[in-house]
Amino acid sequence: MNTKQYKQVLNIINTTTTEQQMYLIQCIADKIIINVPTKKGINCCSIYEPHFNINLNGIYIDINIDLDK
Repeated sequence: MNTKQYKQVLNIINTTTTEQQMYLIQCIADKIIINVPTKKGINCCSIYEPHFNINLNGIYIDINIDLDK
């Protein structure tokens, strides 16, 4: 990532609301994999229903995953 791209990303973060940031994550959820360590190794989880599994929690954004999928 070059300096211009870095500044563009920071600008997006600093000028958007939490709701807008959540929507951005929902839109790119198909590109996100969450790695969860288990006793048997690493469980790679996808977000199957981004508009249901990504929610606001006050100023935070919750991402709910299903370890059984």
